[in-house]
Amino acid sequence: MNLLQLKENFESTLLRGDSAKTVKKAVAYCNGCQTARKYDTAIICLNKLLINVEKDKTLRAVVLTALGTAYWEKAQLKKALEQFETALLLFKEMDDKAGKAAILSIVAITYWRKCAWDQALEILEDALNQKSDREERFASLYGAFDRGISTLQNRIRLGRELEQPLKILQPLFSSTAIHLITGNMVELKRCLDESEALAKETGQTDILNAILGVSKLAAKVL
Repeated sequence: MNLLQLKENFESTLLRGDSAKTVKKAVAYCNGCQTARKYDTAIICLNKLLINVEKDKTLRAVVLTALGTAYWEKAQLKKALEQFETALLLFKEMDDKAGKAAILSIVAITYWRKCAWDQALEILEDALNQKSDREERFASLYGAFDRGISTLQNRIRLGRELEQPLKILQPLFSSTAIHLITGNMVELKRCLDESEALAKETGQTDILNAILGVSKLAAKVL
């Protein structure tokens, strides 16, 4: 479904006044916007929608998650984390395991990007312990992970073309956290094995230690 169709579906549902269906269509539309890199469009849409769901904790938490994800993909991490923090409090209050898992996953990836691997692994373990499946109401968040993997694969490809081990290692190792979250064990093992070889070749001791942490966590929770 193209972006125009997603927008029409959202707007027609909005007019009917069904808040739950409106949020579902809004998340799908904003996921489409973010795929097209129209982050501001998604942010404006979700900020307006927040007003409509102010009194519904469940829907508000979902909209905050989507809004945080839009900021996250726009690289406005401070604003993203503010939305995630509020959403997580609501999900904890409702004991919504899928909601907690979604938020903890993307927060963990945020720390992973900052090379704060020990902190990221602690959060990842908490996320994976929720034992939750990927749900449609978090389509834009998991869509962000898919887009992140695609970007990292392009960077890995470029590193291979340049024949520069570090330019291969950095995006390759970055992708392991997403593979762990999504349960893609085949890709996780492949990335960890190659990352270990490249880290030894380039003397990246900190990455070698983090690889051990990822391997232990995967064996423990999956």
